Amino acid sequence: MRFRHSAAPGSGGRPRRGLAALAGAAALALALVQAPAAHALPPQDVPGIGVDTGRFKLPIGCTIALAGLPVFYLPTDVDVQGVAPVQLGPGQEFWLTQGSGSITFPEWLTALAPILGITRADARVTDLTIGASDSTPSAVNIAEDEPFEIKDIPVEAGKPLKVGLPLSGTFDVGPYKAPDGGKVTLAFDHAFAEVDLKSQAGFSLPITADCKPSAGNALLTIGVGGAPGRPPAKISGAPLNFPEPKSNELVGIINSPYRCTLGGEPLDVGIAVGARIPLVARRGGSFSFTEASGALVIPAGTVNRLVDKGYGSVSGTVTALNLEVEGGTPARQNVIPAGGIALPRTPLVRDGQITVPLPGTGTLTAGPFTPSSGAESVSVGLGSAAAELSFDGAPGAAPATCDAPSPKVYLVDNPVT
Repeated sequence: MRFRHSAAPGSGGRPRRGLAALAGAAALALALVQAPAAHALPPQDVPGIGVDTGRFKLPIGCTIALAGLPVFYLPTDVDVQGVAPVQLGPGQEFWLTQGSGSITFPEWLTALAPILGITRADARVTDLTIGASDSTPSAVNIAEDEPFEIKDIPVEAGKPLKVGLPLSGTFDVGPYKAPDGGKVTLAFDHAFAEVDLKSQAGFSLPITADCKPSAGNALLTIGVGGAPGRPPAKISGAPLNFPEPKSNELVGIINSPYRCTLGGEPLDVGIAVGARIPLVARRGGSFSFTEASGALVIPAGTVNRLVDKGYGSVSGTVTALNLEVEGGTPARQNVIPAGGIALPRTPLVRDGQITVPLPGTGTLTAGPFTPSSGAESVSVGLGSAAAELSFDGAPGAAPATCDAPSPKVYLVDNPVT
């Protein structure tokens, strides 16, 4: 199955499927990406280790045609959110999950309705294509087998028209099969809708909306590597509590797995990063993460290992979290301020996960990142990290060093325009 609606809890049946008026098709095109938080990341909003949650607003343009002839061009945005894995293994099957979105049509468009007495519209979406570079398939039209239909969409003159998708529940897109290595870039490719504009007088005006990205169309990039044979990556139950992004911006949280070394022994943790990030990089300009913050996640398995050693609490200082940049400068940036970020003394409770915001209050500085001359894209990924840890309040601290995730974990991979 390529596309599935997931009914909201307690819905008692199959959710309705549909799209908005005109270009509503594009409101599904989407998923994911990376990074938010005006202040410290709330622990309840941090997804599980290995999970990328996000919301973004992607500029699109729709050519509106009547009887096959273009009538006008409609610029607008799709506001979408969803969930994806942060890494893939060779040949691994994966999905975009927990998808939802909306599109808002401007007042000037609905203001034209009274000219013909238009009060309602029916829409039928026959093409909604999301690409996955170097994957199999390379693109999925999730409306191919069963076009999405919605009846009697109210059109109120002079008022913006906002339509959410799906009308209830969420959608999943896939499966895709990852390549043997490199990276996969998920992108909104195309949407096509057939619309009947209906008047109170009983006549209808059939039009079409052909929608394509008007800026960069990349949604997110996932690194591929490691050993083959990973189980399918189809994530459910991740938190999605994001404010509305600006146009051409993403906001989300990504929680990357890290393998660290403490006292010569391996230690598995997660490091989460949240921010608002532009969706494109301007040639000759620069971009930064805003409202950036993070979290250190010590999973239950690691907590249990520390408890087995007789430890009852952990504290310390995070001294480094490096971002690695390809196609831009600086090549590396440590977002942890001088002097580090203190980790408060936290009890270790068997089978309990620990999530510590970084910093506890306020935000971090990430950027500015400047595209290199001739670069076609600028990617920012998670690099190495370091901390000084102590246990049970004992004096002194032991260094914990963490290599960069492998395969690479991308926070953003922006086209340069």
